Parts: sequence; C-alpha cells; structure tokens
Amino acid sequence: MPNIFIIDDSISVRKALEITLRNHQMGSRSAISAEQALDMLGENADYDLLMIDVIMPGMSGIELCNTLKGDDRYASLPVILMSGNVDEEVKTQAREAGAHNVLRKPFRSEELIPMIQNILDEHRAQENAPAASIDENTVPAHQETAPAPIAGDHLDALNTLLQTYENHPRVRDVVILDRDGHPIRQTGNVLPENIQMFARFFTNTAGVLGKQMLGEDIQDVSIRYGAHEMVIHNLPGHFVVVLMSDGGKGLEA
Repeated sequence: MPNIFIIDDSISVRKALEITLRNHQMGSRSAISAEQALDMLGENADYDLLMIDVIMPGMSGIELCNTLKGDDRYASLPVILMSGNVDEEVKTQAREAGAHNVLRKPFRSEELIPMIQNILDEHRAQENAPAASIDENTVPAHQETAPAPIAGDHLDALNTLLQTYENHPRVRDVVILDRDGHPIRQTGNVLPENIQMFARFFTNTAGVLGKQMLGEDIQDVSIRYGAHEMVIHNLPGHFVVVLMSDGGKGLEA
C-alpha cells in the first residue's frame, strides 16, 4: 500500500486528502507545517510520495521542497506541490524546486489519483532502471534530430513503436517527451510547450476510464480533430506524441 505524507496547514484539505487516499487503498500521515514535517521525516522517512502545500505559515512549500531535494536522505522522494493558484510562476518555481507536479486546490479525485499513480509508477520504473545518460545535443528547433539514448529497459519497445511511424505518409510530427515535458527527440515542427500537460491529461483520463469500464489500463490515446489526428503513447518514463493528417483512419496493423 502506498504511503503518502501530506503537509498542509488546512485541516479541511488534510482530511479531504486522507479520505480520498483511503478510499483508493493508500495510506497517509499528515503534518500542519513544513517545520513539523521535517521533524516527522527525521523520525520516519518511509513514505512513497509527499504532498506539500505551497503557501503555509513559516517555511513555504517551495522552500520545504528545496530543502528536501538538497538532502540525500529525501532527495529521491517524489513531491506534488499544492496551490489554489497554479500560474506559470508557481509552475516554474515548482519545477526549479524539483517537484514532480502541481495540484490545483480544490482538487478532484479523478485528477488526483491518476496523478499520484502515474508519479509512483514512474518513480518505481526509474528506481529499477539501470543508470544511463541522455545526449545533451538533442532537439534543435525545426529539424530532424539524430536518435538520442533513452534511459531504462524500454529502449526496444520505444524503437519498435517509432519504426511503426517511420516513413508513414500521414505522419507530420513525432516528439518524445520525458515526464517533465522536455523533448528528447523530435522530427517536424516544434510542438507547443504545454503539449506534455495535454498528453498527461488525456492518458490519465483514459487510464481512469479504462479501469472503471474495462477493468484494465489504457496506455494509448487517439484524438481526431477535423482531418488531423493526435496519437499519444504513455510509456514508462516517456510520452510519445504523434501528429497525423489527411485521412480518417489510424495506422493499419
């Protein structure tokens, strides 16, 4: 059972999170401030994920996240920051502090639970993957890039997927994104910066619907708009986004 550590000065937020997590077979423990959280982490750091409010009396959630990421004992713990105002400044601060995602309050369980599950799955995949590095000279704008090394055990699956689209007449753009939304490889046009957010949203939503309606995960999403189609593949550690045009049918097997 995943164990989540909630740090928020609002009792109503803490209770809502505790109930939601419990209803989805997740354990939790709470602290009312960053200072109390640090004391409790010193006593027991056996948590799978931290959920931290951005604005709290005393040390803020951003400051707490920075402190934890600078401590070898807690640096690998995934963090979700929570805020009632999720603008570009908050997103930038969260990214620079090392947080995995930002949750807008008030939250909905259909948004929260897939976010948590996605982060936990990604964290487990990273822990189990052998160390590897990504070529720094990747993704120049508006041109096709040479293949860059991909970390983990899923290189064969990724290459097989990319071969499916190679030289396909309907494919316009293909981009591989890491979980932070940074492009690793790209062909065709530069996609919008917020494409990762939409990719995560659609795959998470499909995953929830798949479990509820079919009893299984859905990893691939196809979205049609006019004569165009976007296909999103949700792989461990990566998203592959493919833009296609001029046709009403997807790839034939």
